[in-house]
Amino acid sequence: MQLDETDQKILRLIQLDATLPLEEIARQIGSTKSPVWNRIKKLKAAGVIDREVAILNAEKIGLTETF
Repeated sequence: MQLDETDQKILRLIQLDATLPLEEIARQIGSTKSPVWNRIKKLKAAGVIDREVAILNAEKIGLTETF
């Protein structure tokens, strides 16, 4: 899949915070919600966005060892 500049901007934003509302992503890239949502769906369908995960702070949840 060929990524254009808009795709790259969207990916940078959700890489930093996957919980950003569509409205905020759209505002930051100068677009509207609908085109942003359509692009994210296409990126997911193409496997560019593999999954959304939570990064836990091990110290805050009492884990001191890693596996």
